[in-house]
Amino acid sequence: MQLNWRDAVSAFYTGMFFNLFLPGLVGGDAVRALLAARKTQHSLASSFGIVYADRTVGFIAMLLVGTWGALSLHLANSQLVWQPLVLGALFAIGLTAVMVALAFFISQKWRNQWGERIGRFANGIVSFLQRPNIGFVVFAIALTYHLSLTATLMFLGQAAGIKAQPFSAYAMVVAIATVIGSLPITLHGLGVRELASVKLWALLNVSPEQAMLWALLWRVMAWLVSLPGGLVYLLWADKTVWKDLQALAESGLKSRPKSETADPFTIPKPQRVEIAIATLEQLLEETDDETIREALLRRLEQLREERKQIRRTSN
Repeated sequence: MQLNWRDAVSAFYTGMFFNLFLPGLVGGDAVRALLAARKTQHSLASSFGIVYADRTVGFIAMLLVGTWGALSLHLANSQLVWQPLVLGALFAIGLTAVMVALAFFISQKWRNQWGERIGRFANGIVSFLQRPNIGFVVFAIALTYHLSLTATLMFLGQAAGIKAQPFSAYAMVVAIATVIGSLPITLHGLGVRELASVKLWALLNVSPEQAMLWALLWRVMAWLVSLPGGLVYLLWADKTVWKDLQALAESGLKSRPKSETADPFTIPKPQRVEIAIATLEQLLEETDDETIREALLRRLEQLREERKQIRRTSN
């Protein structure tokens, strides 16, 4: 998926914004996958697989940080601590492995349209693992993200009056509260994550009032960071809709009689290039022949360069 940095950041913030209005803490991932696929003319099924992989790697990094925190505090034996960590690990690793294996089996067994889509979804999940260097970078970014989030929430804890608690305490509480809050019970885990935070901080002798204040500050911070995603959506995502409408109007399809056969050569050149890129990317996913893949990759590079020139000209 050839998604540039600007579009990746825009998709990320748009997903965060939609998380605010969907159950659990990951509802915006579906919106993120849809927009990324639309922006790149990539396979939607593969895009969902890539976003799922992104979320799963981040989830595993968070569980590792949380497990380290629980072990450092000697609280791993607590039922409130080990159950979410174990269940989260089983979901992130076990369920994903079963789901991918089942998806590949279905795609091989039933070679129809849905079978191909399921296969592309599974391939999207494991594609980055085929290049260990990329997998390492992805995990390093996820680990850095969660360590940074924990450090930020540690500062919020000090503002809420939670004193003398080590970094490992915040690592444990953030990880486990996030796992519990991810359950699709309320919108954005509202109330669920706060209750889990109060119960977890109680294990460390932090008062319920301080723990609740900290949890609410965490939520307010998440809202403030996520709300700009709505503006990003209006300025970025909707542009794709207007471009489609403009291209449709320019092609004259609306004014053409229904009985008239559409001439493919009346399609504007930008659209023809996008269609060709999407078609070649699809073929690239479905073939294992190295010679064919090399030829497809060469032609894809030419078309992508041509698309950049067209966009520069139009801008």
